[in-house]
Amino acid sequence: MKNLIFFFIVLSSFVFGCEKKSETKTTNYEFEINTSKSIGASTLVLKSISDSRCPINADCIGAGSAKAFFKLTSSNIDQEIILCKGDCGTLEGVANLKINGIDYSLKLIDITPYPQLQKSDNTQTVKVELTRA
Repeated sequence: MKNLIFFFIVLSSFVFGCEKKSETKTTNYEFEINTSKSIGASTLVLKSISDSRCPINADCIGAGSAKAFFKLTSSNIDQEIILCKGDCGTLEGVANLKINGIDYSLKLIDITPYPQLQKSDNTQTVKVELTRA
């Protein structure tokens, strides 16, 4: 009888203990305007940046926001993606995508440099994180 109980305990640990783990893969990308990255057979391009964040050392009524406008081209189909950081209203900093039949999430990490009172000629860079679900 003890052997039968032990057998069922071992059998149930194999049945319920073996759970398929989802493979998540995260890749970080940096974009400047009109640069592209290949994701499989698709292409992600940063088209423009809109930055209305309150400059450093300025007195502002609101914090403002920074938006990154992307275009994803996959199988000759273009998809516009807008990611936002800051006071964004209904816009979000994460977009869920399907690329070549695979689910991904694209998350806006940062837009640099942060605005300053004196305009600078520094090239803006957008940092995103692409996670395969």
